[in-house]
Amino acid sequence: MASLSNGQDERKRRLLQRYGTTVWPSFLVAAVASVVFFGNIDPETLQVQTLPEWNISRLGGYTIGFFMFWGVGLASSILCLILQKMGNRPT
Repeated sequence: MASLSNGQDERKRRLLQRYGTTVWPSFLVAAVASVVFFGNIDPETLQVQTLPEWNISRLGGYTIGFFMFWGVGLASSILCLILQKMGNRPT
């Protein structure tokens, strides 16, 4: 019974490690991308030029941009995990 628990603990640890190595780097990339992007572009100016009929505040623009950057970073990290898993298969 103890070995089953140890096996489950090991599986849980690997799963949490996989989540951590996927989500955390994508979060950091989103933070850096947001600083670089919004350091050069004002969200209100971007909103007026691209979506004038939407009423989005400056803070809302920062939030939307951050989550978009985070989504792109997360997709990249997930793709890396998939490709790594495919590369570990025996031929």
